[in-house]
Amino acid sequence: MIIEKSTVALIKAEINAQLGDPETMKSLLDTTFKGMEATVAKRAMLEGMLRGYSFTEFLNRDVYAIPYGGSYSLVTSVDRSRKLGMRSGVIGVTEPIIEFGADGTTPVSCSVTVKRRVGQDIGEFTAKVYFKEYSTGQNLWKSKPLTMIAKVAEMHAYRKACPEELAQSYVEEEFQKPEAPAREVTIDLTEYREALDAAKTLPELERTWADMPGDAKGALKAEMEATRAIIISATKTDIV
Repeated sequence: MIIEKSTVALIKAEINAQLGDPETMKSLLDTTFKGMEATVAKRAMLEGMLRGYSFTEFLNRDVYAIPYGGSYSLVTSVDRSRKLGMRSGVIGVTEPIIEFGADGTTPVSCSVTVKRRVGQDIGEFTAKVYFKEYSTGQNLWKSKPLTMIAKVAEMHAYRKACPEELAQSYVEEEFQKPEAPAREVTIDLTEYREALDAAKTLPELERTWADMPGDAKGALKAEMEATRAIIISATKTDIV
């Protein structure tokens, strides 16, 4: 009886091989994983590749990670969704329809419709999003609010039209909600990080997580989720 290498082991090997060059790692930390430590960047990449993203997509910034709430969020470019949509039968996207408030200038909502060929029919998938739920009122949300909300609406419509291909795909604009400043973590995370790495089953991981203090949980949430994904994937490995 031969036990094949798990998907996780193969992905880890590819990541380590691709990032063996210090210049490549530095380039990724300066762009795709800006502001993140190398170990966290590798975890983000592992999570992304478990979702089906390729290493090339990370290099091309079709997929990248952003710091978010003391953790990170994997996001994709809207161009990636457009390309996948075309391969999946999308034949058109309407211009965004933006509704304004009583003053005629403040955007309230935005609707976009994606048209996809389904067999002999053309399906229309419309998404409507609300400005106040996404705008931060800062940076591009301040200077180009219509462009930003249109991009969010388009991504919502693509996910409705192509749920199998884009169910877990989000653009950065969907994560840029205002949030309270993160509280500085002053505890040593080494022990808690090692405990996460040592967990081999979901029950072990859950017990380890439950025993952690709140500060450690806030700082290590992304690492816990990545470890959970690794364990789940490993348990689904086929044995032949």
